[in-house]
Amino acid sequence: MIPKIIIFGYTDYTVVNKKRIPVRERDLCTQDCATAPLKYIFLCVYRFEQYQMNKSVTSEPQQSPISQFMETRVGQYSMNHPQQKAINNAILSDLVIDCNLPLSVVENKSFRHFLSVVDSKYSPVCRRTLTSKVENLATERRSKLKTQLSNTDHVSVTVDIWSDRKMRGFLGVTVHCMEKDGERLQLKSNLLACDGVKGPHMAERICEQFEAICGEYGIKDKLDYIISDNAANMRKAFSVCFPIEQEDEVHDEDHLDDPELWNDLTLEDQQTVDAAIAKKQRLQCFAHTLQLVVGDGLKETKVMTPSLSKLSKISSLGIPAAVNTRWISTLRQVKAVVQCDHRKLSHVLEKSGHKELLFTVREWNKLKELGDILKPFGEATDMTQGEKIVTISSVVPSVLSLNHHLEQRKSQVHFLSDGITAPFSDPVYLKAAALDPAFSLMWVEHHVLQAVPLVDEKEREDYSLGQEDGLFAAYCKRQKKAVGTTPALQLSHYLDICEGQNALLFWAMNRKALPSLSRVAIRVLAVPASSAPVERVFSHGGIILRPHRAQMTDRLLSNLVFCKCNAS
Repeated sequence: MIPKIIIFGYTDYTVVNKKRIPVRERDLCTQDCATAPLKYIFLCVYRFEQYQMNKSVTSEPQQSPISQFMETRVGQYSMNHPQQKAINNAILSDLVIDCNLPLSVVENKSFRHFLSVVDSKYSPVCRRTLTSKVENLATERRSKLKTQLSNTDHVSVTVDIWSDRKMRGFLGVTVHCMEKDGERLQLKSNLLACDGVKGPHMAERICEQFEAICGEYGIKDKLDYIISDNAANMRKAFSVCFPIEQEDEVHDEDHLDDPELWNDLTLEDQQTVDAAIAKKQRLQCFAHTLQLVVGDGLKETKVMTPSLSKLSKISSLGIPAAVNTRWISTLRQVKAVVQCDHRKLSHVLEKSGHKELLFTVREWNKLKELGDILKPFGEATDMTQGEKIVTISSVVPSVLSLNHHLEQRKSQVHFLSDGITAPFSDPVYLKAAALDPAFSLMWVEHHVLQAVPLVDEKEREDYSLGQEDGLFAAYCKRQKKAVGTTPALQLSHYLDICEGQNALLFWAMNRKALPSLSRVAIRVLAVPASSAPVERVFSHGGIILRPHRAQMTDRLLSNLVFCKCNAS
C-alpha cells in the first residue's frame, strides 16, 4: 500500500489501479514504509512538511469556496428580498431619521445582535450603504415635492440662516400654500432646502442661493411673499433679489365712486389684478419684531435689572432658566416665580443660604406688574408662530389689541414705562384680518377693544370669541343676512355671516357661495406671519448634529434634515 505521506508530497503522479503513485519515486513507493531506507523516509517527511507549509500560504489570500459561502448563507434573505428591503427602509426612516440615531448604529455589535434576534434571516447593511440610501431617499422626496408644487398656483416662503456646532452656515427655506383636499382646505408646509452656505453670509450670496432653490422647484413665478427676520443681510438680499419697481402714484380715492369697480372683472382684468397682487415682497417676521420690541424694552427698563438678575440666579433651584435671546423665556420665568407664595419662597431661600436672592416687597410687585404687561405679548407670539393654522390674519388685531392693552395698563403701572409696538402696514395684513371670519372688520370698530360686559352667561357664550380674558376676548359675532352674487354683495354677505369660525373650515364651506372672496382668502391666508417654520428646521438640525456626531459632512446633514422635515 502506498503511504499517504508520499502521495501528498508529490504533485507529479500517475494512476495505477485507481491509486495515485508518485512518478519519480514509483519503484520505491511500492515498498512498504517499514522496509524503506531511513534516508527515503526522512526525505518523504521533509517533502510532506514543505507541502503542508506551501498549502497554508497559498490558501490564505484565495477566496472561500462557493460551497462554504452557500453554507453560511443558507436560510438568509438575499439583498433584493422584500423583507430585507423593508427592514433596511425601516432602519433608515424610523431609527436614523425619526429617532435621530447615528448611521453607525448599523455597525454596532449589540444592534446587530438585536437584529439577529428579531429576524435571523436578515443581513445587516454597512454604514456606507445606509449613507447612499439617505441620498436616494432625499432625491426621491425632492422629486415628489417638485410634483406637488407644480400643481400649486401661489406660494410663500420663510427664509433664515443657521450655524451648526462647527460654525458652518446653512440657508433654510420652507414653502407654504393652501391645498384643496376634496371639500376641505388645509395649510401645507414643506422644507425646500437646508443647504450649506460657503463663506460670509453676504446678501448677494444669500440672494444667489435662494434664487437657485426657487429655480430648482420652479416656484419663482408663483412666489407671493418672503418672510424673514430683520437682519440687515436678509433685508438687502431680497431687495436685490426682488427690487421694488417704481410706479406712477395712484390715489384709490379717485376711483371709489366708479360703479364698475364692484362688478365682476373680465378675465384680462383679473389677470392684471393677480399680477399686481403677485409682486414678490419681503415681510418681516412678526415674532422677531415682537422679540426686538420687548427685548429692547426690557434692556431699557433699568428699574427691572436687580429683580431680573436675582431671578436668573435662582434658576438652579428648580425655576425655569431664561434664554438671553428669547424674552418669552423671561416671561415664563417670571410667571413661575410669582405663582409662588412670597413668604414661603423667602423662607426657602433663607434656609438654603441664599439671603442675597430674597425679593423685597417692591421687587416682588415689579415682577407681578411685568408679568401682567407681557402676558398678551406672549399670547400674540405663540399665536403667530403656528404652522398648521392661519396666523397672518391675527397680526393687525394683535397690534391693535396690544396697543389697547398698554393704554389700559397705563394708569395702573407704577414701576415700568410704557411699551411700544412696531407697525405692520403691508396690505396683506389688512386683507388677511378682514377675510378671517374670526376678525372680519370688527378690529376697525373701536368698541370691540372695550371689554363691555354682556348681559348674561348665555349671551356671553354665544357672542364671546375665545377665552374670557384672552387677547381677543371682546370680538363679537354677527347676525346672518341674505347672500348676493356680485363681489360687493359677497363682501356684504361675508361680513354678515362671519361669526368667529375657523378660517379653513369657513372658506371650505363657503367657496361656492363666495367664489370671488374665497380665491383671495385662500391665497392670502396661506402666508405665515413669522419665520418660525424655518426656525423649527434648525432645531431639528441641532438635534441631529449632536456633539459626538460633529464629523458629519454638511451634505449628509442637509439630506437628513430634509428627510426629517418632509417625512409626512
